[in-house]
Amino acid sequence: MQAPIQSPHRRGWQVYKNKFPQVIMTLLFQLLIRAIAFIPFIYAVATGSFFNFNKNYAMAFGFLFSLPLYVLLVMPMRFQAAAKKAQLQGFARDARINGRNYLIWLRAALVRLLRALPFILPFFVFAGLYYYLMPYPDFTVPMLAISRIGDVIGKGFLGGAIITGVVGIASAILAALGWLRGVAFEHQAVIEQGIGLSLDHAHALRKRRKRTIRNTVFKNALLTLPAIIGVMAVIVNHLMSLPRVGMLALDYLNAAANLLKFDFPAMVPIMIAVILLVLWLPILPLRKLALCAVMTEDHQAGA
Repeated sequence: MQAPIQSPHRRGWQVYKNKFPQVIMTLLFQLLIRAIAFIPFIYAVATGSFFNFNKNYAMAFGFLFSLPLYVLLVMPMRFQAAAKKAQLQGFARDARINGRNYLIWLRAALVRLLRALPFILPFFVFAGLYYYLMPYPDFTVPMLAISRIGDVIGKGFLGGAIITGVVGIASAILAALGWLRGVAFEHQAVIEQGIGLSLDHAHALRKRRKRTIRNTVFKNALLTLPAIIGVMAVIVNHLMSLPRVGMLALDYLNAAANLLKFDFPAMVPIMIAVILLVLWLPILPLRKLALCAVMTEDHQAGA
């Protein structure tokens, strides 16, 4: 009989506390990989342009050029990080970074991405359309587009803005849920047992540990709330300080364009960085280690 998981976060905290240097080194390495992958996006944000592309869509092009790097660098290293966290919790996993292991992790990452695509594509389609319309040089184009959406329910621009927000939130939730489905697969021993068997084990684990995984994800979400609320408060405070013309449509479009272009005064990104450093980064290892405790314990129990 398998031993139940009592408290993944408590187990994660023990590893965090007792193996702090190794945990921090793993965290810093993963952050470095992400920073490298997002160099095109960071460049676009910092300069407000992206080579000879339209400046209105510089951030979008920077993000698009970062996506292949994310797939090639970050996604395989997520499997490496999962193996490393399993090692820290006492499991025999191969977390060495070499050519053979990288190719296995890359294949596993591509499988994980393909399985998540049906869930994340709607959000990317929505985000692409929204980003294309909002900074449009002729403000009447996004204004009329949103108004026509609102006309479906007879509410004009206000109704269109509400529908757009609801669709955006719904597609984001769908993408998040679809992405989370692959977390169990990430934590399998793909180097030792292969991709096919790892998929089978991940599917069985999600069924057996459904409630525990759900509770762990929920607690992780609660742990991120202070940082999310802090960042949103800073952004909303900035948007509320923008000059207004007294017309809902124009004020909305102005705020959206500022947000999508990252057109913030210097203090806004500084405050956001401080909030993330204080409220988000310190708990990131705990969240990851708690998930690892859920995803790897039944191997230990069955050993």
